[in-house]
Amino acid sequence: MLFFISFVRWVPMASLPSKFILLAGSQWAKMAQRIILEALDTVTIENLMAAILLQDYAVRMGNFANAFMLSGLTTRMTQALQINLEFNTDILCQDTESGPSATAKDSRRRLMWSCYVVDALVGSGVDQLTLMDEKDVKIQLPCNERNFVQQIPSFTETLDPGNWLKFRPADLDTDTILPNMGVMAYFIRHISIRKRVLKYIKHLDDAMVPWAADSEFTELDTDCRRWYESLPPSLQFTPDAIYIRRDSSQLGALCVLHCAHYQTICDLYRLGAPALYKLRAAFDFPPEQQEFLRHLQQVLFDAARTLATIVGETVQHGSRMLADSWLPTITYDSCRIMVYHLTQVLDSHAEKTKGVMAATVPLLHSNITALKSMGSLNAISLSLCSAAETMLDRSGIESEAVTHSIIPDDPYQLNAEEAQSESLPGTPVQSAPDYVLNPLSIFRMARKSIPERRAPEKAGTSSAPNSVQPESGTDVDQSSGGWNDTRELGTNPYDNDSGRSSLEELQTLFMSDLGWAWQPAETAVGSGIDEAGLFPWAGGI
Repeated sequence: MLFFISFVRWVPMASLPSKFILLAGSQWAKMAQRIILEALDTVTIENLMAAILLQDYAVRMGNFANAFMLSGLTTRMTQALQINLEFNTDILCQDTESGPSATAKDSRRRLMWSCYVVDALVGSGVDQLTLMDEKDVKIQLPCNERNFVQQIPSFTETLDPGNWLKFRPADLDTDTILPNMGVMAYFIRHISIRKRVLKYIKHLDDAMVPWAADSEFTELDTDCRRWYESLPPSLQFTPDAIYIRRDSSQLGALCVLHCAHYQTICDLYRLGAPALYKLRAAFDFPPEQQEFLRHLQQVLFDAARTLATIVGETVQHGSRMLADSWLPTITYDSCRIMVYHLTQVLDSHAEKTKGVMAATVPLLHSNITALKSMGSLNAISLSLCSAAETMLDRSGIESEAVTHSIIPDDPYQLNAEEAQSESLPGTPVQSAPDYVLNPLSIFRMARKSIPERRAPEKAGTSSAPNSVQPESGTDVDQSSGGWNDTRELGTNPYDNDSGRSSLEELQTLFMSDLGWAWQPAETAVGSGIDEAGLFPWAGGI
């Protein structure tokens, strides 16, 4: 240990390779996980805290199967500990002789809500993968950082705006409740909206047309914007708020708070880009709704540019501000949307388009720079960075030779032999979450590392409209419903090399011409945000 400290003292941090930084602490993580698994019957708050940290670490290291399994373990531990309920009714800690302190109680709430966030992000709107229901979490939201650090007992609202616990003191002034909420409380509320958005996107076949005044789209759009408008000045992404949050080591939290909002807007407004996301049961916009379609496309493009602006502003204050394991896929998805809009939506010959491209290209380069800076924080960042660079180069945006054929057709069509082995007529087609999640989701990445895999849904993929056979030389494993996984499983769950082949394989996928077509056209794909990870709740990075 002394040698390591001496070594770091003489080696500038900037010169350390990304892999070296990523692997720091891997043995501690391996030991912590072994202790937890060897004592599964010892369910404690401390073990749950360790499991949450390990889950985030597994995502960061690219060990998605490990992260997926740990997310289920944390949910079971919350149920065993019953931290989904308040410790007692003495929220203001008036009984000082018994019970935990105000900070200890809020720590339990933060732990429970962290588990809720992890479950929501892993589930990504798929009921089969979601283990936690909001109605079972009967605690108030965490208090703000000032009250938490200074151990000030506080009443806050519950998940539903304007509601609070029923056993609040009768003489409590409800006007004092809302200011007690901080960045974590507002983030949790947004996650509950995001769950509904992703579930809606995956069930468009049962949804009303989005331009209807009482449609699900209109309701969700209103909820997203109402949430954003509810942010107090201290949580808005303004120069003053940035300065304050940077000084209190919460700029990373502020960045993720706003990135989550705009990414959810992208997920909701992807209705205007069915070719980009291969939406299931994509809406057919009649001539009289073409203006509405253009509105969807413009909002989607504006949200992607705003994401790039937020990430670019944040990285100027240090790459450690982008430490959240969710940000690499958010940043990459921003690139995809911007390139798609410039090459597929806009008229490349129009004079106005040239101005839009000139203003957007710097944002694309800013995203690429941010992905590079996140290389020492997330194992997947450099792969996504290379994919973004190749995507920008092939689009021809910078050379004014815009490629309009960058989006290929569906590469998942069954070959003739597999088509003969489809389910017999009248046999119900089995479905699996693989087909409604993007390749960067934890579940999809976890599946890639499992030796025994099969594709339970075959009949559904053969009828994809506009589908073509994979290009010659493309390595597609139709039996697994995705790309061949040839990597050998590592023995150390925290050895970065154990997931390296899988990440390189992803890079090949996104850098190829097939990188736009993530899923069969009749399935709804999640956006690139399904990576779960710890939100920097209590300051720091």
